[in-house]
Amino acid sequence: MHKYQIKTDRLGMRLLQMSDLDLIAELNADPEVRKFFPDGVVNRKQTAERMREFISFYDSMGLPCFVIFDLETGEFIGRCGFGPIETGEIEVGYLIRRKFWNQGYASEALKALLDWAKGNIDADYIIAFTPTEHRASQRVMQKCGMKYYKVDIGHGLQCCFYRMKNR
Repeated sequence: MHKYQIKTDRLGMRLLQMSDLDLIAELNADPEVRKFFPDGVVNRKQTAERMREFISFYDSMGLPCFVIFDLETGEFIGRCGFGPIETGEIEVGYLIRRKFWNQGYASEALKALLDWAKGNIDADYIIAFTPTEHRASQRVMQKCGMKYYKVDIGHGLQCCFYRMKNR
């Protein structure tokens, strides 16, 4: 039985652990899932390095990365969480397995994260960004109440930036 830090109607989210490497590596190996990432698919070694970085954000700054499971079936759905960016702002992000696309899981996870942030993250705003052509992700952000505020460079790509007041 998993101990979930966040639960929604359909989702259970618990902190990422290095023992999740197989799940995350499989997610990162899907070219469709990684289509809008500047580095594209990443291998197991790169995935492990990134996971260690996510875990360190939690240990040093209290910014968690979660793995997402279906509460009913226990099936792995994806990952989501928070991280610092160069500007000092706090970014929220999510990555959902392709078989779970277009079922509202990204919106459900993002909404839960934004609600969680209000009581747990000391930041004026939580931001999210996605490449300008990634309309589906922009719709998720809008659906969750995030407001578009600029086009700028994010992780080396031209992106639409959204934010939500956190406090």
